Amino acid sequence: MAVPSAIPAPLHGELARLLPLLPVLDAVGQTRHVTAAAELLGVPQPTVSRALARAAVVVGAELVRKEGRGIRLTPAAEQLLPAVRTALEELQHGLDALHEREHQARGVVRLSFQMTFGESAVPVFVSGFRAEYPEVRFELIQGSRQSCLDALAEGRVDLSIVSPLPVPTRDVDSATLHVQPVRLAVPAGHRLAHRGAVRLAEVSGEPFVALERGFGMRSILDRLGRDAGFTPDIAFSGQDSRTLLGLVSAGLGVALVPPSSAGHGAVYGSTLQSTGLGWAELALEDDGAFREIGLVWPKIVGEPPQVRMFREHILALDAGLLADAFGR
Repeated sequence: MAVPSAIPAPLHGELARLLPLLPVLDAVGQTRHVTAAAELLGVPQPTVSRALARAAVVVGAELVRKEGRGIRLTPAAEQLLPAVRTALEELQHGLDALHEREHQARGVVRLSFQMTFGESAVPVFVSGFRAEYPEVRFELIQGSRQSCLDALAEGRVDLSIVSPLPVPTRDVDSATLHVQPVRLAVPAGHRLAHRGAVRLAEVSGEPFVALERGFGMRSILDRLGRDAGFTPDIAFSGQDSRTLLGLVSAGLGVALVPPSSAGHGAVYGSTLQSTGLGWAELALEDDGAFREIGLVWPKIVGEPPQVRMFREHILALDAGLLADAFGR
């Protein structure tokens, strides 16, 4: 593709001197009268006359001639005026687009997300967007995967961050943001705690602590259990993953969890550190031992512009930043 050539230096200087005079030339072209042009611009008549004289010097041609009490535009002026009008119109279009974008970046974005994404991912997305568009406000709803999708279906939110992604429909669109491995959390003194990686079937006869049905990690646990040939024995269920890890640390069961920052095989402390208890996170060798995290939104006409802009902001983020936000 051809690259536009740079403006030659002498012509650039000529343009620099002519540009401030374009509104005057345009007003004279519209009114064909110096006084009327001055009134249109809201400036004194001598200002218009001086601007016309300077413009004539810049272009090297006479632009107006006196005719009775008025003026007549010269052929040179008639030739120049269409280009003047085009330049001003293009600039106005650019200003209109800028003002429209600034106006659009207002209002409210309503976002639902699963609880495990509220500590790092959502703050990264919101803070990055508000750094550019500080007037946009956010309404945040967190809960189970199903409650997030219900809020989206009922129109109470504009976007949802969930895992796993729902089955595509004609009413809902989605995009994958990150694919994250899931791990098996076992008590620090567990027989498998020293292992770097295991298969889920190796704990098939043990009690599990798990999130309630409707949470994404619970659906992944149920799926992996079916694939491994057993139904997990849920001894304790709850709505908060940190509570579940406390139960694992206390030796009350094992759990399927998203990765913590220290990596698999590490032994973690817990709220029961005074007792010396903790848990280890082990990589799972099972096929499908991961969760697909994504953004979901309704296919609607008349989507609020600030919602579209926030969605585009998230989808444009670097894969490495997304991995760090969600936890690798």
